[in-house]
Amino acid sequence: MRTLKVSIYALICTAFIFGASVKTKAQPFNVNGVEYELTRAIPDISLCLDLIEKAAEHPKTKNASKMHYFRGLTYLKVATEYPDIAVEHPDAMDVALNSFNKAIETDSKNKWTEKSKGHLLNVAIGFYNIGFSAYEARDYANAIDAFDKAVPLMKYDVDGDLRRANLTEEVLVQMIAHSALGMDNNDLAMKNFSKLVDMGYDDPNVYTGLAQLQLISGDTTTALETIAAGRELYELDKTLINLELDLYLKLGRSQELVNKLDAAIEQDPANTIYYFARAISYEALDKVNKDEAVDYLDLAAADYDKIMELDPEYYDAFYNKGVMYINKVTELVDEINKLGIYDPKEVSKYEAKINANYAKAIGNFEYVFENNDMMGEAERMELAKTMKKIYARLSRMDDFNRMKQWIADNE
Repeated sequence: MRTLKVSIYALICTAFIFGASVKTKAQPFNVNGVEYELTRAIPDISLCLDLIEKAAEHPKTKNASKMHYFRGLTYLKVATEYPDIAVEHPDAMDVALNSFNKAIETDSKNKWTEKSKGHLLNVAIGFYNIGFSAYEARDYANAIDAFDKAVPLMKYDVDGDLRRANLTEEVLVQMIAHSALGMDNNDLAMKNFSKLVDMGYDDPNVYTGLAQLQLISGDTTTALETIAAGRELYELDKTLINLELDLYLKLGRSQELVNKLDAAIEQDPANTIYYFARAISYEALDKVNKDEAVDYLDLAAADYDKIMELDPEYYDAFYNKGVMYINKVTELVDEINKLGIYDPKEVSKYEAKINANYAKAIGNFEYVFENNDMMGEAERMELAKTMKKIYARLSRMDDFNRMKQWIADNE
């Protein structure tokens, strides 16, 4: 009996000690429980949330890098895989971000840092998606907040996984700039467009957007410098060319721009880009110098012809020349309407001019349509419809019927 009593006493003591041990280790076991649960095919995410929050409050685990890592992983899963539960945790992505950062900060043994950095890329994707949804909903303030949180995470994309998916710091900064424009925060937009320029972001619209904002702020000199910098990189970009032309015209410096191009052509007479820019400049001058003795459209046409001579595959020159004559038709029609001309003889004179411009336009359009294999389907269809209307106007019915059939076959 004595032996038995000792055995029972020993067993009771052992059970007591074991129970105490379990109580002491309960919080580390919570973290381990989350670790185990997340390995299951269908984890109980509510259980993970409960366990990890208990661990986050306990003094033995609240500063542990492992706890921060699994807290980040739990909330990342909530934000990206459990939409019903995410409704109850609208800040889940923020918790994931802060937890992974804490895991890196407290990881003295470097056990969780690399894993945390990897998951921070998923957090970046999450914030991008949140920001883009907010942007589409015109909730620009929240869009900026989300994009801004994703920006510093791009440094972890060392293998270029996100870059290959077209998610980069530059893309995020551009979205911040456009969101700022959406909420009329020109200063923030200008700051981010300037940042993109400094980053060397490959998009001429960045220079256009920045220059326009600088003009709004009244800084014409800096706007001209921005346009000039953009034109050096994107010599053929029509938006930048037209913005430069428009600004020079508004400043009364249109001839200065033409003089610059004259000098450039003299130095490099085979450079088609200079002729292209000067042709557009002449077109712009034609709109503001109607009383001038100089026929700027003839000068523009001569530059387009020079381009065609130098490079028969420079299809933009052919197309622009055609559009130039269509624009002239529009001016003539507007002039008839403005003057209220009803005399058949006078109307007939205008119609002759209109038809002459249509005839000049169609030859250029035909060349582009028949030779430019790189033209997109939508652009080719639009051009075909324009040509069909011109053929009808010029009573070229065979060509009209041919183009009509092509459109029917390709729509």
